[in-house]
Amino acid sequence: MNIDNPEYEICLCRRMNVSQVEDLIKAQGFTTLKELCEKGHVGDKCGGCREELELLLNKVLDKQKVDF
Repeated sequence: MNIDNPEYEICLCRRMNVSQVEDLIKAQGFTTLKELCEKGHVGDKCGGCREELELLLNKVLDKQKVDF
């Protein structure tokens, strides 16, 4: 688990790395894991990456709060 590495493949089923998921969160304005999984189509297959996705989502949201 290394959500600080942009190239780390966070979702193996969808073959998405941290950078791609961060961009998706920002572009779509996702604020919950449920939205990210259902609407972003990441973490919606086996679910094995959901814990890491939630950590990444919180990291992105926390950074957005600091930037404002």
